[in-house]
Amino acid sequence: MDKQTARKLCEAAIQGAKNAFTGTNKPDDFRCGAAVLTSNGNIYSSGQYFSDTHSLTLHAEQAALVHAAAHGEYGILAITVTGNDNTGNGKNIYPCHMCKQLLWETHLRSKHEMEIILCDFSGKAIEKLKISKIMSHAWPAKD
Repeated sequence: MDKQTARKLCEAAIQGAKNAFTGTNKPDDFRCGAAVLTSNGNIYSSGQYFSDTHSLTLHAEQAALVHAAAHGEYGILAITVTGNDNTGNGKNIYPCHMCKQLLWETHLRSKHEMEIILCDFSGKAIEKLKISKIMSHAWPAKD
């Protein structure tokens, strides 16, 4: 992926985080954002959507995938993930195991080796991974 596309993905993920529904929507609330790049070249982003029950909360990665699907796009080439608590503390925000599982299943269906880009809140890509490299024990196992 070229740097310009990666930058656009990071910017879209940051915007998704800024638009996240945190429950209280206070400026200093934890916010996570994600943006996906589809095989058609489109970018769809979202932030998390908080639920008082917690079990119904949508993670940013889930919401970005749903946003793409709502536009009829299912082939995901890359996803960018960011959050407002990874700026300056040296910690990246990786997809949780539930989101990694959803990304893995998306990868199996689309047959694309999805790239995962972690970026900070300034838009800088700080780590790039392939889905197969972060899934040590995925279900179902890849043939």
